[in-house]
Amino acid sequence: LKSSEGGVIMLTFRSRINSRDLENVREISASSGMFDEDDIDITVCLADDALYQLQHPEDDDYPHDTKFLFAEQNGKPCAYACYGEIADSDASYELYWLATHNNCRGQGIGKALVAELIKRLKKQGARKLFIKTEACPRYKATRRFYDSCGFTLEATLKQYYSSHDDCCIYGMCLDNSNKDLQIQSAAE
Repeated sequence: LKSSEGGVIMLTFRSRINSRDLENVREISASSGMFDEDDIDITVCLADDALYQLQHPEDDDYPHDTKFLFAEQNGKPCAYACYGEIADSDASYELYWLATHNNCRGQGIGKALVAELIKRLKKQGARKLFIKTEACPRYKATRRFYDSCGFTLEATLKQYYSSHDDCCIYGMCLDNSNKDLQIQSAAE
């Protein structure tokens, strides 16, 4: 990866969340300019949930699976992916939130983070990864980003977020289970 100044960026990834990450998630989310205060609070609550799940693995009654993957430069988090396995699914996951610190945008960090998440999910035997995002013009760059990462728009839910804002659901097959179906669809 290259920095905006042309230097090489050393990027590392970390999946073990710690208590400092609650503030890291808040800072990254707020800097992005894409999330309002409610969204920022939600991302911090999800980080808190993920920390609780890590600290209390015996709690089988926890309602959902929440995990984080952080991208770090020089040991400091600069981006995160919040994701989890979809309950009652056959190894399908959803990427709930993805954010890169505004100071680090445009350097390929988000794309590298998504690629690392996909690699890790494939190793775990994940079958499919879904992402939901808004259809309003403000999220046009986000939708282009998902397209560039190899996701496909699979559905649009009308008036999902508001009467003027639909939900776009993107997906990516992570295994070859749908290969025959894809070949058959291409032949039709």
